[in-house]
Amino acid sequence: MDSVFGLVGDGFAIIAADASAARSILVFKHDEDKIMELDSHKLLVSAGTPADCATFNEYIQRNLKLYELNNDVSLGTHGAAHFIRGELATALRKGPYQANLLLAGHDAQTGVALYQMDY
Repeated sequence: MDSVFGLVGDGFAIIAADASAARSILVFKHDEDKIMELDSHKLLVSAGTPADCATFNEYIQRNLKLYELNNDVSLGTHGAAHFIRGELATALRKGPYQANLLLAGHDAQTGVALYQMDY
């Protein structure tokens, strides 16, 4: 069972995740990094099937970077949350990712934000 936590306060966000990769009664790894840096101001934490989490996190990270390269501007935390939710909704119709996500980020205009997304 995976555990991820997020707290947001005045000017800060804290996210935490356990470090085990397990399925049923088997624990595959004790040093799994479930927190991914999307850019310098956004972090994505995932819980769920290890393969789905790794695949989906890398897909999101690379598509956000592609958006930045194509448009010369990076998405804010709110825009990134909407993009991730849209991709999860699209995947539900094809082959869902079993990934529950927390997105924490900081924007100059809106401040700190924390978003929760699940499949």
